[in-house]
Amino acid sequence: MQGNKGSILLMDANGKPLLTIRRKKMSLGLGETWLVYEGEETSASPRFSVKKSINILNDACLAYVIGVDGNDRSNKTVYEIEGSYSQRRCTVLDDERRLAAEIRRKEGGGGVALGTDVFLLLVKPDNIRTEFAMALVILLDQMF
Repeated sequence: MQGNKGSILLMDANGKPLLTIRRKKMSLGLGETWLVYEGEETSASPRFSVKKSINILNDACLAYVIGVDGNDRSNKTVYEIEGSYSQRRCTVLDDERRLAAEIRRKEGGGGVALGTDVFLLLVKPDNIRTEFAMALVILLDQMF
């Protein structure tokens, strides 16, 4: 992971750029929004938009992941992140509410919970790309 000029670059073990995460400039009343691009290119259309939830009627929802398909900005929610990031208990649900990924606190021997900076990211590779699930963890950390 590398940050530069308001963006975060997620790289693989060999240093190959996987995803670029950039915070969208704030607009009145729209809340906090982040854009996720493939690789290191941010001049093309983003692959996803992640919006922090500000819905008081659905306090379980932390953020919505909205797909951007080429020039079609249909605002279709493809993932919803629920739970508590501060407690490291989150689920990423796809548009059919199937589990795509899960964040849990890691426990040491004997069921002892470790600190909040030690957690597990469990990914269902049929429902979400691993690097994208990691990008969501980075975004949650930035948001909360």
